[in-house]
Amino acid sequence: MPSITENPHIQETHGKEELQNMFRVEQLPAMPHSALIVLQLDSDLSKVNINDLVRPIEADLGLTTQVLKFLNSAFFGFQNSISSIKQGIALAGIRTVKNFVLWKAVFSLIPKTIDSFFDVKFLWQDSLRRALFARKLLALLGRGDEDLTFAGALLQDMAIPLLLKKRPQPTSGLIQELNRRPNCRLSELEQEIFGWTHADAAEIMCQSWKIPEDLSALIANHTRIEPYMDEPTHNPEQLSVSLSALLPSVVNTHWFEEEKLRHYFNVLFPTKPNILENLFEQVDKEFDQYAVILQISRPKIAIRDQISK
Repeated sequence: MPSITENPHIQETHGKEELQNMFRVEQLPAMPHSALIVLQLDSDLSKVNINDLVRPIEADLGLTTQVLKFLNSAFFGFQNSISSIKQGIALAGIRTVKNFVLWKAVFSLIPKTIDSFFDVKFLWQDSLRRALFARKLLALLGRGDEDLTFAGALLQDMAIPLLLKKRPQPTSGLIQELNRRPNCRLSELEQEIFGWTHADAAEIMCQSWKIPEDLSALIANHTRIEPYMDEPTHNPEQLSVSLSALLPSVVNTHWFEEEKLRHYFNVLFPTKPNILENLFEQVDKEFDQYAVILQISRPKIAIRDQISK
């Protein structure tokens, strides 16, 4: 593992330069053309015509099939089968379909890394849990964009597999160190050792892939909580994504941040003592619906079984 310099500022500056070099545009896999066109649509969706979204999707046969499968899934439960992209967008909404195109594109670009210390299958299981949790939490907060929040939570850790591929020995060593220090957050350990975090790496990826700024911000700031707890109604999407990052991984039997998450929930919902348990039950119940769509396997242990009794 790299040694820690005596001057944290020098270490951080050097680390950020290293990260920028590692994630230069030409070093990253290219976003699929159809997805790139979709992502370049106006961020103000009230200005987007349905046909602007239909054309790039229908130009890609594989993407068309995936979107129709998504729209006909049990998650929506439409009474009649959706047979056209335009019909599906009219029913599900432009942002919902646009975000699905983004998820599928990012999933296709993330290395299917498997080694003795890391399996990307578990990362996506964690990510889907966090996405469902964040969206449910946002609904409880009573305001904000649920689809945007879901996407931000789902993609918050997307840089980790790419980091493992680009610098396998240091990243594998970091994961091993994390296993030896179970009460330390991954981002804290990254900052301590490298001078940057996977959230910093993800921000660069978002810029390179032209991911919309509002979504990029949710991903880049998902390791920060306190600034958003100070004013919960100011940026509820970011608060929901950041709190979702406290959930336990599917591979961990020890959840050291449970007390911290319970504290935040007690602050947000002081009159609802069982709200967290209810939220976990809903996440477990909805997991399978989305897992089929995103081709994610079910975790061996339900999240409600990871909480303290």
